[in-house]
Amino acid sequence: MRRYVIGVDGGGTKTLGAIALATDGVVLAQNEVGSTNHHSNPIEFVRGNLEALFNNLLHAVGGKPEDVDMVCLGMAGVDRPEDKPLIRGLVSQFLPSARCEPVNDAIIALMGGALKPLGVIVIAGTGSIAFGVNGAGERARAGGWGNVLGDEGSGYAIGLRGLRAAMRSADGRIAPTALKDIILKHFNFDRVEQILGWVKENQGSKAEIAALSRLVFEAHAAGDALATEILQGEAAELVMAVKAIAGKLFPGNNDFPIVVAGGNLRKSKAYFEMFEAGIGKELPGARVLQPQREPVEGAVLYAIELMKQPA
Repeated sequence: MRRYVIGVDGGGTKTLGAIALATDGVVLAQNEVGSTNHHSNPIEFVRGNLEALFNNLLHAVGGKPEDVDMVCLGMAGVDRPEDKPLIRGLVSQFLPSARCEPVNDAIIALMGGALKPLGVIVIAGTGSIAFGVNGAGERARAGGWGNVLGDEGSGYAIGLRGLRAAMRSADGRIAPTALKDIILKHFNFDRVEQILGWVKENQGSKAEIAALSRLVFEAHAAGDALATEILQGEAAELVMAVKAIAGKLFPGNNDFPIVVAGGNLRKSKAYFEMFEAGIGKELPGARVLQPQREPVEGAVLYAIELMKQPA
């Protein structure tokens, strides 16, 4: 009888699942459903998506619920004491004989990125956070405080600074910048006052502002000095977050991997190189890596790792 493990990467808008043999972790099938974030969706909606995910994965390999030994779910917001029992209860409705371990989604991203649960993961997408684990299993985080209190180095932070630069340039408070014209062209606006109207209409939407980060990257590529300054400053914030974690988890030892995640560090060569250069200066010896596997595969690998530990 074949025994399986299931890994889940539960995002805010979609959830990815993968099923693999418990013996080797080779992924046999993957499936995608809607969000399984119980903080932002009704519990019945989450239950339905989990049921569909597990059913689809088992159907793909011709398996039954009782064939699954372990499920690892990487999900945002499962660090509170009441979260883990809730998720375990939902999973047990569909996979009653499987061990279930909900973990912070940064854990599975690190596992997929470094192929071991050791090092630091830096996520710079719409928001940002850095998270680390050392050889003793100790954990630490820096950032992840949301766009009001943090999110330094994120798409939101970059996009917001780009918008502010456009307004300041229009006022004459700073030197002219290509950002103003690039942003106006993006919206098909004639005046910067229209940007204010857009911000009010979107109520400062985090996702919409974060999407404007690509305009800052575009201005940087065109040689705009202020856009370059913005990117260098935000990359330095991410380096600072990693340095804070290193001081807690790897004091006096920089021989650890730093995995990058999120669209800004993975898709922009320039931003990645700024971050990498900063790490080289502040933490010489640390290795900056692009992920070797995706987070959902990291969840599978972590599930197998957890099976080696007592229940």
